[in-house]
Amino acid sequence: IAWILENVDGAKEKADRGEICHGTIDSWLVFKLTGGKFYKTDYSNASRTQLFNIFDLKWDKEICGLFGIDPKNMAEVCDSDSDFGETDFEGVLPHTVPIHGVLGDSHGSLFGQGCLEPGMTKATYGTGSSIMMNVGETPVLSTHGVVTSLAWGMEGKVNYVLEGNLNYTGAVITWLKEDLKLIQSPVETEALAEKAVQDDFLYLVPAFSGLGAPYWDSRATASIVGMNRTTKRAEIVRAGVECIAYQITDIIKAMSQDAGVKVGELRVDGGPTKNKYLMQFQSNIADTIVQVPDSEEFSGIGPAYAAGLALGIWDETIFENMNRVKYEPQMKKALRKEKYEGWKAAVKTVLTK
Repeated sequence: IAWILENVDGAKEKADRGEICHGTIDSWLVFKLTGGKFYKTDYSNASRTQLFNIFDLKWDKEICGLFGIDPKNMAEVCDSDSDFGETDFEGVLPHTVPIHGVLGDSHGSLFGQGCLEPGMTKATYGTGSSIMMNVGETPVLSTHGVVTSLAWGMEGKVNYVLEGNLNYTGAVITWLKEDLKLIQSPVETEALAEKAVQDDFLYLVPAFSGLGAPYWDSRATASIVGMNRTTKRAEIVRAGVECIAYQITDIIKAMSQDAGVKVGELRVDGGPTKNKYLMQFQSNIADTIVQVPDSEEFSGIGPAYAAGLALGIWDETIFENMNRVKYEPQMKKALRKEKYEGWKAAVKTVLTK
């Protein structure tokens, strides 16, 4: 926004006259879908701009001022399930329909998974991963390397989250396929991980672009630690799969320490959740139940649920009607401790600070 104001002819003048709108993609979509009648966003998307004060729940004058932005030109911030106007998709629909669900990507997934109570946690497995824990109506400030953000606003109240984002989770599988040529398809990883030697301590630390939460070391480099004579293709693939679960466990442990609650259940979504080996190992190493639903696209399901609930089309039993596959911890406590300590030691070898 600051770049546009400085470099696009007439933008600064329009901003000074209040003739310009600044916002995120959702506010642009609402504006376009309603024919310019409404320019609104919700708390989850507003919190992503870094211009919104998540404690005062309004655009931050001081931060906006640093970028030369007038908060009056930002979108109106509303509850995620509020009335965002009506649309007929520019004449495509025979009549207008209300827009009643606006949520950010990870926030939509958290809501769609039914993580409505404090302590409930979800992990989205994609190219990278987003892990979120609902901490309720009072913000929890992290001292263990994760961040505090807004979950959503519903019925006049906001919920906060603790969140950790990872750079390389599903992208590790892509690396094994595209760059190392160890697999031809991600589907192969499950069988290879199953047949690999299980009693070694081989770790892949995927710091290809540094490490995100909870380490925050942009200069860390990737490494394979613990190779021996039995290390072959299957073992490296298994280490690639397992590093996804280890990283998510790091985040879960950090959140648990900050919030003072044990994560008894992790609700997951995304393509890699089809890998049964990964899901069982995630349950084993995090020592928690892992729930895998029969749907994947919770970033879209979440706002759809929010809209339906707001309009009374269904009630909260909608979250209970989901088919889920449950994985429970099967690893012995001593082995879990040994393996996780090995992971932490492997990570320590790549950290620069």
